[in-house]
Amino acid sequence: MIPLKLETLLQGRVVEQDRVEYKKGWNPSEVIHTICAYANDYPNINGGYIVIGVDEDNGRPILPPEGIEENKIDDVQKKLFEFCNKIEPRYIPQSEILEYQGKMVLYLWCPAGDAGPYRASRDVFAKNPNESRKDYWIKPVSVKTVANQNEISDLFEKFNSVPFDDRVCHEAKVDDIRRAHVEDFLRESNSALASQIDIMQMPEILTALEVANPTDTGIDIRNIGLLMFSDNPEKFIKYAITELVWFHSSLEEGSDDFTEMTFTGPIQKQIRDVLHFIKISILEEKVVKYPDRAEADRFFTYPYDAIEELLVNAQFHRLYRPCDPIQIRIYPNRIMICNAPGPDKKIDMKKFAEGKAVAVRYRNRRIGEFLKEMDLSEKMSTGITKVLNALRVNGSPPPVFETDDYRESMYATIFLHEGFDPIYKGSSNDTDNAAVNAAVNAAVNAALNNTENDILKLIVDNPDITVDEIVAVLSKDRRTIQRNIKKLKDKNRIVRVGSDKTGSWKVIESN
Repeated sequence: MIPLKLETLLQGRVVEQDRVEYKKGWNPSEVIHTICAYANDYPNINGGYIVIGVDEDNGRPILPPEGIEENKIDDVQKKLFEFCNKIEPRYIPQSEILEYQGKMVLYLWCPAGDAGPYRASRDVFAKNPNESRKDYWIKPVSVKTVANQNEISDLFEKFNSVPFDDRVCHEAKVDDIRRAHVEDFLRESNSALASQIDIMQMPEILTALEVANPTDTGIDIRNIGLLMFSDNPEKFIKYAITELVWFHSSLEEGSDDFTEMTFTGPIQKQIRDVLHFIKISILEEKVVKYPDRAEADRFFTYPYDAIEELLVNAQFHRLYRPCDPIQIRIYPNRIMICNAPGPDKKIDMKKFAEGKAVAVRYRNRRIGEFLKEMDLSEKMSTGITKVLNALRVNGSPPPVFETDDYRESMYATIFLHEGFDPIYKGSSNDTDNAAVNAAVNAAVNAALNNTENDILKLIVDNPDITVDEIVAVLSKDRRTIQRNIKKLKDKNRIVRVGSDKTGSWKVIESN
């Protein structure tokens, strides 16, 4: 359904005349050229509307409408879809058949496209190569025209300059954004908007965060809004998930003994849930004491900071258009993190592996900005250096970074510290597998956000601490603290012993 009602459009008070074209009848070439021009959105006004079956006078509708004959409506719709399929790249507007003042009209909404520039044939019926030549159509003012060479260059620059994470997802609605995720981000990033949470409506907050654009009827959600604040971004952005496979046998891929997991939700939650799972399932510290010196050696199976940075890099640099999900493969002696595509072809892989490469372009700049505000990433082009330092401090072997000749994929592998034997967990036995899966699910469900971790630390230090004292120490509102305390209870991390006034907290140790 098109958000803007036809009645409202025809009144002419909401949408500028330049953004509406009225067509007395079905003229395929003329309609396709207008659709193409609105999709290119040369003046950057978010496309426009077409009403077929309504005549016009100097851009204003003449009512009552002429209408489309009912026995021709199906044919017009079929032809419209057929000719839109021939726009390069393919572009399909939203359409509705409506009855208005006793006549049937075809109502089209053509929002700005995100895969252009778009071009269409001068004559959609032409078979002669000269007549069927495709041009880039634009509507810089009230007149539709073929773009000249300079305007074509402007179009390519326009579409190339808008990264995928900052583009609008026209299928998404405000209801697809979960307010709790937005509030958690505002508080965690110490945003100035945090103090306005209780008085601002969601459209206001999302617009202020620049994750949505104001429109004639509300707001359009950008992809960054879905990736950061939707429970199911993969509903709109295919494969916006993280897949993990944990191999329990030395045969690795040759064995049926493995655990598979899929992490969903906002990308920062995916990162944290994966990290939490690896932390409680794979990471282990070893202390080696020596008789001839006081200091002992301490090292981990894998350094946590290196894994965190590789996961963040995978989300930051991956391609979110139809592409494979991020994949994590845990082997007995190594962890591999895969994402597509690989580094830009201009990057020297030798320098990349040494942490000396500097990216010229970033695929998902907005994702980087949000993750940085949440302290999940640092400044640009420092990620690999951080990975190398973490591995060196832990005494781990150097990593291996691999890609193919076409840079279609990236494989980052870190290796088990030589002080540990290969990690074989789980069994082909059904009972043991069930136990492993239960532990996996518990690990994901038990993942804590920053506020929950802060509350847990305060309770560990002082089991008698009150809710009001936690509010004062963390400088957060009471409702936020109570919500996060409830989450800790639900995750079986804390229980209240005794009454609310005289009782105390008990921390339940996680496995």
